[in-house]
Amino acid sequence: MTLALSRSTIRPLTAAVRPRARTIALLLASLFALLTLDGLLHERAVFDASLLRAVQGIEHPLLEPVIRPVDMLTSSTGAIGAWVLMLAGLLLLRWWIPAGAALVLPAGGVINEMIGEHVVGRARPNALEFERAITQVRASSFPSGHVLGAVLLYGLLLVISGRIANRPLRLAVRAGCVAMIFISGFGRVWYGAHYPTDVLGAYALGGLLLVCIAAVYRRADAAWGRLPLVRAAVPVHDESRPHAHALTSLVEFDAVTVTKVYAPGLLPRLLYWLAFQAEFPYLRNRTALEAARHRRNLAALLTRFWYGDERVARVVAIERRGDGYGVVSERIHGHAPQDRAVARAWLRGLRDRFEQAGLPTWQIDPRQPRAVDNVLETADGRYLIVDLESGLVAPVASWRTWRRALRRGAAPMFDDVFFDITYAYVAANDEALRTALGPAAHAELLETLTLAEQAQTGWQRGEPRLWGRLLRAAGVAVAVRSWRARLAGGRERAQAWLAQTVDVWQFEGRVSPAEAAGMRAQMATPEFQAVLPHLGAHLAISIVLRFPFGSIARAGWTMGALTVATARLLVRRCDRRAWLGALRLHSPAVMLIGAVPGFGGFAYLAARPVRANRLLLRATVDATMQKAPWRLYERSGLRRWIARRPAAAPSAIAYPPSEGASSAMTVPGTAAAPHPGV
Repeated sequence: MTLALSRSTIRPLTAAVRPRARTIALLLASLFALLTLDGLLHERAVFDASLLRAVQGIEHPLLEPVIRPVDMLTSSTGAIGAWVLMLAGLLLLRWWIPAGAALVLPAGGVINEMIGEHVVGRARPNALEFERAITQVRASSFPSGHVLGAVLLYGLLLVISGRIANRPLRLAVRAGCVAMIFISGFGRVWYGAHYPTDVLGAYALGGLLLVCIAAVYRRADAAWGRLPLVRAAVPVHDESRPHAHALTSLVEFDAVTVTKVYAPGLLPRLLYWLAFQAEFPYLRNRTALEAARHRRNLAALLTRFWYGDERVARVVAIERRGDGYGVVSERIHGHAPQDRAVARAWLRGLRDRFEQAGLPTWQIDPRQPRAVDNVLETADGRYLIVDLESGLVAPVASWRTWRRALRRGAAPMFDDVFFDITYAYVAANDEALRTALGPAAHAELLETLTLAEQAQTGWQRGEPRLWGRLLRAAGVAVAVRSWRARLAGGRERAQAWLAQTVDVWQFEGRVSPAEAAGMRAQMATPEFQAVLPHLGAHLAISIVLRFPFGSIARAGWTMGALTVATARLLVRRCDRRAWLGALRLHSPAVMLIGAVPGFGGFAYLAARPVRANRLLLRATVDATMQKAPWRLYERSGLRRWIARRPAAAPSAIAYPPSEGASSAMTVPGTAAAPHPGV
């Protein structure tokens, strides 16, 4: 069987979400953001109690017999069991792409736990206030984990059911999935386990995650759904021509050349996409193939220097094959090594030379099980390498190579040449290279080195490579920590800004003097004081750096602080309690908010010590949101909701005349206070 993959079949997965899906995702994200903000600022929404009582007032003899099994299936144990059964069924059917989508679902539970425990922390409904309530659970109420799991598990099953050919069975599966999703949310409110907004937030978050997962799944299934799991697909080729099937490619033989056409299976493509968020490069990326060509020829010239003759088959051309390319290299006439132990010993020496010169070692590392298969033994007993292009992204490399990659933000690695090492090696051995190679080959070496660097740079710049970017951002975080001397005034700046915020709210009558005193007492606690240097640092970074460098630096600052705390825990310089305190301070939520342009400078307001006092959190959010452009905060009505006065607050505030007078508001017996600002 042959399988031809066209350019239109495989597209970047980053463009997977269609316009309609993007609109739905945006609406769900906006709804969840509003509900999360409400959960941060208030113990419960204004309509939660009345709506919960109304739902609990619904009675029917069949209601509990229907709700109870659904509640059990969506509980922690039931959901895990259902997920395992679903995954096992997909694997038995060899539906690899749906199984891969199902493997992503536990991430939803992690996100739910992070938001519930480390961001919102809302208490469950009180048994003294409502007819039914679940009191033995201490987990956060917002968002509902039962409902989120039901939306993700049964929502994905609903999407996957499109593969079922039998129409009645397909409709039955879809109806069951919709029923499970609806009944789980209704049941959690009816049992008094969650407030209605907890369930609504779970529907919004679960729907948002499901839209993203389903969009990527559909694109991946269209592109890769018919691929073998590991072995190579079979591209269109001439069956009469001598050929062989390798792990990730088809190899065609002529009298003097060998042409390799890549057609990797699902797993190699998926590994590369996970590592670099791009299509496997040797399929259609001409620049990546040119980089492979010059890298192979560079290695051949260096082996002439090391061994007196070239021990790597050169690439002579890159040929167009359908919508892809073929790598045409010299044909080496030989056989598999007679003594594989001797061949491995030779590979160890070659690997060490490659490392000294900064060349990639995956294809020749004897620890790699198939490395010896890349070696041919000639009639005169020499060993030659016939392939240096990788088919898999794999971690097999020495610590020396890993250190190089991590320092350069080049991890994960895939056929990477460390050109600074290579240039230094060539420069250090310049005279010996000239003598061994001769003037013409030496000039070719320098030209090939330059071409290889240009091709590799162009190839890698054309891919997202998010993990490498994060590594470089972590390096920025380490550099940012050296700014402590420059940011010495950050703590005082943050302290003054927060104090001014409390003064304004007391001045405007939004809090009583007793409440303002409680807010100031909270600010004086050691836990809160630990936030101030980092809040001040973020504010200072926001002043000095603009987008995108400010976003990277703020997220890097938080990541660096948490990394240092983790390292201290690993070397036993602090205990677990101290590390948990650092996690509450430098939480993932703080890191993500810090990357947001504009408001990222106030990310540490989401830290647990600040959120411990809801009044203080509302006051700081109010002050922060007033920096939104075009007075969007006031015009949208959000300020009336976030900064609403208590029922007993004064209803009248006197304003001085607008002409020739101060712009500050005056309240009898209260000193005027300017609005906080940075």
